[in-house]
Amino acid sequence: MYNQKKLKTFKRVSLIVVIIFAVLVVGGIGFTIGMSGKQAAIKQVEKPKVIVDTKKLSDSTVNKFLIAYYTKKDLGENDNRYKPLMTDSMYNQATSNEKLPVNQAYKGYVIDQVFSKADIYINQKDLTAICNVTYKNTQLTKLNSKVGALFDQPNRVTIRLMFLQQGKKYLVNNLEAITLVEPDGTTSANSYPTAPTAPSSSSSSMSMSSSSTVSSSPSSSSEVSTTKEK
Repeated sequence: MYNQKKLKTFKRVSLIVVIIFAVLVVGGIGFTIGMSGKQAAIKQVEKPKVIVDTKKLSDSTVNKFLIAYYTKKDLGENDNRYKPLMTDSMYNQATSNEKLPVNQAYKGYVIDQVFSKADIYINQKDLTAICNVTYKNTQLTKLNSKVGALFDQPNRVTIRLMFLQQGKKYLVNNLEAITLVEPDGTTSANSYPTAPTAPSSSSSSMSMSSSSTVSSSPSSSSEVSTTKEK
């Protein structure tokens, strides 16, 4: 009799333990499912991350090139400074232009050239920049002699730069001299002061006329309206 009571008590205790265990298991499963549902809902609400490339062609990029290109002691002295800022084809064309007889004839006569400033107008769509450049140089009348030289001669030139994006860099892929057309119909061409026996333009850039365009490919007419897109 005593054993039967003991057995019944054991069964009741075992049943209670089983019920408690079942409740815990079911509750744990329900909690896990609930958390998974919440996490899924949160993931659905989260907005997808959009990576936007904010690296655009900037004034500082253009200005950096102009400084390297228009600042030089003599013809060809700055080749190594502007080389990293050009495509290979553009660099080859620029250095070939320096070797033309019309430029070599004045080598040593136009020296100590320094970039002064530039008004820059960028077209992000076409990756082009119109630049009104001002620079100064010294013009000699006799080779290796500054007797009678013209010092700090101001020069102005208007050019169009075409850039090519390579990775995160923008490299100059084309350079040409242009003539701006003013709203009143007048033209604003590149202007250079008269100097005895020496050209006042940048000998590595424009070769005394817009026909000596430095470019990596043939360029079209170089007349541009001042109402150009900035």
